[in-house]
Amino acid sequence: MSESVTMDLIFREYQDKVSRYIRSRINNYHDAEDLASDVFLKVAAALDRYNSARGSLSTWIYAITRNAVRD
Repeated sequence: MSESVTMDLIFREYQDKVSRYIRSRINNYHDAEDLASDVFLKVAAALDRYNSARGSLSTWIYAITRNAVRD
């Protein structure tokens, strides 16, 4: 599976969940949407470093999301 197909599947699977999590913590809708976009850019940039032996894909994505909200 190519990286673009993988990112397409990841985005479709996690976009709503990531966006809802961020919106529950960021009061400004536009800032929350920008941050959600940033999360998926970070996921795409680091996808080749994802190691399933260290945790599930969802755990990894949510860790990126939590860190982005904290930052």
